[in-house]
Amino acid sequence: MGKLKPRDRGGYKEHPHVIPHITLEEYAPKFKEFFTLKREGGILEAKFHTNGGSLIWSAQVHRAIWQLCTYAGQDMDNEIIIFGGTGENWIAGQDETGIDEEENRDWMIYDHMYYDGTNICEGFIFDLEVPTIGVINGPGFHTEMALFCDITLMSEDAYIIDPHYEAGMVPGDGIQIAFRECMGIKRANYAMLMCEKIDAKKALDFGMVNEVLPKDKVYDRAWEIARHLMRGKRTMRRVTTQVLRAPWKEALSKELRHAFGAEMMVTAIEKPTHSNKPWSNLTDEQKAEMERVKAEQEGKK
Repeated sequence: MGKLKPRDRGGYKEHPHVIPHITLEEYAPKFKEFFTLKREGGILEAKFHTNGGSLIWSAQVHRAIWQLCTYAGQDMDNEIIIFGGTGENWIAGQDETGIDEEENRDWMIYDHMYYDGTNICEGFIFDLEVPTIGVINGPGFHTEMALFCDITLMSEDAYIIDPHYEAGMVPGDGIQIAFRECMGIKRANYAMLMCEKIDAKKALDFGMVNEVLPKDKVYDRAWEIARHLMRGKRTMRRVTTQVLRAPWKEALSKELRHAFGAEMMVTAIEKPTHSNKPWSNLTDEQKAEMERVKAEQEGKK
């Protein structure tokens, strides 16, 4: 074969591989139905969507999220990753038309929920070996994905709810780890048992997010932070990220898979219906409360 020479990747030298890593140009088309991907100067922005608008949660995107983590994590041209939603909501609801849950219960419980669900959590912590910035651009569930990121930004109109208990399910899919690590055991337990609606101010006070911004500025700020982080040396930046993630890795290794298994056991026994109703009820209630507070504040001016 002769002597192999390293390839210049525009910032680092990459020795030739028998199987070279997949490039953004190769994997972006695979995910276009679920993610808008763009990269500038080593910063990859991944915004999930449904038909160009806010995401409607589905079995398909449930798998696509961790698959993207795998692809993006192996792409050595990605140095910072910004992950968030599109439009008004982080997640706008759930697709209730695609799969007959009773007919496909075994597949739903293992392949869809357990296999895909655990890989999503582990993907953000283990697969992405670069700094990550989560952007909660609006209301929605499954906010653990943004909370798992190294830095988390939240829009002023967003709020966080874990609807598991209200839906008759055990909160064991990683949300409990994200809540507990970010705001402590007592606050996390209350939030999950009471399906507490955590607005942006409270999320900031609790230590769940780093900054709260106007909706139209949240992604601008994510890019500003990303460009600041890119000023550091490549190896230092990447290894620092892994040191900072040590508590997350320990927490996931200790609990994630057996807690998720407990959730699936109860799901198999109780057979709760995956529905938008608990989420819709909670969000409608929260919207009404936010409007009340807003009107009260404006009345004091």
